[in-house]
Amino acid sequence: MRQLLLNQTCVFHLKRMAFRAQSKYKKRYRLTNDDDLVELILFADSSKDIDLRRNFMLFYINCPENIKDYLENNYNIHSPMEPYQSLGSL
Repeated sequence: MRQLLLNQTCVFHLKRMAFRAQSKYKKRYRLTNDDDLVELILFADSSKDIDLRRNFMLFYINCPENIKDYLENNYNIHSPMEPYQSLGSL
């Protein structure tokens, strides 16, 4: 994601995800390393931890479209809200 710039809100939620992963799961991610950023996002996306999921959702909502496209095309990371969109018709 070196070629893509994250806004301050995205960075804030990434830091919160990294803190939660380290404090609860003893996983350490360096936010200056592109591979670690992707690993953190993948970990948060697959986690059942509500705090990680919440911060991932907030990260994703605040991401610019070009970063969402990059994550989707290169890493198959999609919106965390997709599974719940069908519930809107209830």
